[in-house]
Amino acid sequence: MERVFTELTPECEITARMYAQGYEKKEIANFKCRAVSTINNQLQKAFEILHVRNGRELATMLYERIAGVRLTMDFSPIVRVSVACCLLCIFSLSLYHEQGDMRRLRRFRIEHMERVRE
Repeated sequence: MERVFTELTPECEITARMYAQGYEKKEIANFKCRAVSTINNQLQKAFEILHVRNGRELATMLYERIAGVRLTMDFSPIVRVSVACCLLCIFSLSLYHEQGDMRRLRRFRIEHMERVRE
């Protein structure tokens, strides 16, 4: 396994990588035959050294280093407007579709009530 978090000790790096890949702390502890408190301490130290605040930032850093590409959400204004318009269209269509379902349900209830009365 090639080292990615070279700032960390090998033991701490394994813990950090497993956590970044989605393993739960208890799973890591069982896999490494360590106490959960040890895993917590290793992760706390890794967060401090790598200057990340949580597992999401740790995972982002891991994949950025592996891929050699910086992931960013800093989009230009035109891209943000385009995405917002697309999401608005999707929301409007889903709302329209939902209203159609409600109308069909109302019609079904009315027809069902008429059959029951007959």
